[in-house]
Formats: sequence, C-alpha cells, structure tokens
Amino acid sequence: MRIATILLAAASIAAVAAPALAAERVTDAQFIQANRCLGLTEAKTLGEADAAALKQFIKVQRPGRHVFTSDRADTARSDAKRAAAKADEATKASLIQELDGACKELTAS
Repeated sequence: MRIATILLAAASIAAVAAPALAAERVTDAQFIQANRCLGLTEAKTLGEADAAALKQFIKVQRPGRHVFTSDRADTARSDAKRAAAKADEATKASLIQELDGACKELTAS
C-alpha cells in the first residue's frame, strides 16, 4: 500500500512538472534560428556582438534534440557566418537588423 501511495504521488508531481518544463523548451525552428544568430554574431564583418547569451541558450536547448535538428542548426550557423562574410553593404544592414531584432528576442525571455 505504501509503494502504491508513493507511485501515485510521484505520478502526480510528474504530471504537474511536465508542462512547466515543456514551456521552457523552444521549437526546432527557434533552435535553428538561434544557431543562425550565433553564426551572425561570430561574423567579424558585422561588428562586435556579445554571443554569450546565445551560446548559453543553445547549450541549454541542445540536449534531447534529434540529430537531424542539430545538424540543421550547425549548418544554419555556418551558412550565416559565410553569408555575413560575403555580404554587400545592403545585406550587412539587413543582417545587423536581424541581430538587433529577432536574435535578441530569442534570448530576452
């Protein structure tokens, strides 16, 4: 009887805690976008940007991701870095706007 009570209590706690933990996890698309943003912050042609918040965000979000998602995220990061290196002035302005907008929103919460 005691074991059944303990199992019931544990199941109740898990049911309450699961939605709270799930709310913190971002979608695969957001995870890939965060990696793209990291690639942009690492690009020397866009100026100095602090990548610490993005690196921490990605570190927390990476565990449990499917290998395919992690590979796409790594590709997005390297593609963004390469695109920034080859960008003309108009494209650089657009990428800087992305850094200041969408990228900062990912780590703001």
